[in-house]
Amino acid sequence: MRTRRTPRTLVVGCALAFVVAACGSSKNTSPTISTVGISTTSAVVATTVEPTPTTTPPVTAAPTPTATSTTIGPPTTTALPTTTAPPTTTTVAPGSKLALRFDGVGDARFATVPDDVVGYISGVLGTPTADSGWVAAVERRCPGTEVRSVAWGDLSLLFGDASNLTTGRRHFFAWLFGPPSGAAISPAGLHTPEGIGVGSTVAELRAAYPAATLFAGDDLTAASAQISEGMFAFLNESGDAGVVTALLGGQGCSK
Repeated sequence: MRTRRTPRTLVVGCALAFVVAACGSSKNTSPTISTVGISTTSAVVATTVEPTPTTTPPVTAAPTPTATSTTIGPPTTTALPTTTAPPTTTTVAPGSKLALRFDGVGDARFATVPDDVVGYISGVLGTPTADSGWVAAVERRCPGTEVRSVAWGDLSLLFGDASNLTTGRRHFFAWLFGPPSGAAISPAGLHTPEGIGVGSTVAELRAAYPAATLFAGDDLTAASAQISEGMFAFLNESGDAGVVTALLGGQGCSK
């Protein structure tokens, strides 16, 4: 803060007094006192004392200290970039959602009306790859008067108006899966509730179904196994090294 000093006038008074007294002595003469009037000269000198200029140094802001980062502990090590492997994507085969059962496929049971079954299976496997439409049962050597086959790859569902389940109305009465029409079975993932599918070995089949009955086959018929009542497996051979080539549920047709 700057201090301001108020100017002040210094008055110096100088008074000079000169008193001169002359005394004379003479007989019979009265003393005469001669007084020289006092002449006083007063000189007043007004001196203005200028205030001593106070020089206030310019205010200089203190330098801002540079922030210094102090690290306590071991020196920081820059991590090298790492390579993250992409997440593993597991694809679930659509067929794994449908179990091949002795009484149907998945939740579609034998004796159900055809349109309901076709709609249900299509919701899982997509649009059918083949549909014979309704044809004379004799053409397929099936019971009744009419029959229809709807397929999704190597899976075929059979509908008719007569079976060991009911007669006089159209209904679902059998399914056939395989043999493969291509290099691999389609749809992939279809198997029985115990995990047996096309390509399973006879040893695996026997382990899953200890009560299964095996047939060696001959020149006219292929080797096969009755897995349970209403479900069969066709084999390339009946030994443990043999494999399942096709599966059948329900009452099949001759063609």
